[in-house]
Amino acid sequence: ISPEERKAVMKNISADTSLAQCSYYFKFYFTEALRYAGLADQFTATLGPWNDMLARGLTTFAEEADPVRSDCHAWSASPVYYFLSLICGITPQSPGFETVRIEPHPGELKWIKGSFPHRAGNIEFSYSRDTKGKFSAKIVMPEKLTGVFVWNGTEYNLVPGIYSFTEK
Repeated sequence: ISPEERKAVMKNISADTSLAQCSYYFKFYFTEALRYAGLADQFTATLGPWNDMLARGLTTFAEEADPVRSDCHAWSASPVYYFLSLICGITPQSPGFETVRIEPHPGELKWIKGSFPHRAGNIEFSYSRDTKGKFSAKIVMPEKLTGVFVWNGTEYNLVPGIYSFTEK
């Protein structure tokens, strides 16, 4: 289906509570469908069940919603993967992670700051939104690493060094 139809389908699926809801495991595939439909910024809004687990004091993620007896399942830990790959947007651009693609999807988050370990050195990043919603990014690329930064469909080439981007 067309990209526009993908968005409509995912919005309808997300809003229709009469449909069977994804298990924690299948939320991984749901998130991939959001990304494919161009709705990756909606990921942070799907984190309610994981926020609830943290609020209950769990330090690992449960297999299923209560009542549970198994509170440590890798397949329900997909948000951990998506924090760096989707929210912060850091993924391989080429085989062997020789180059990097940085395309953040912060959703409703106001700021993010972190470091991503790469064999060429750490990729440092910080993203923020001002009170008017204007997005800014600072990226520090290590020596010998190149790639692209993508925001609103525009690609910016990255070479080693410090970059600052501010939405117009």
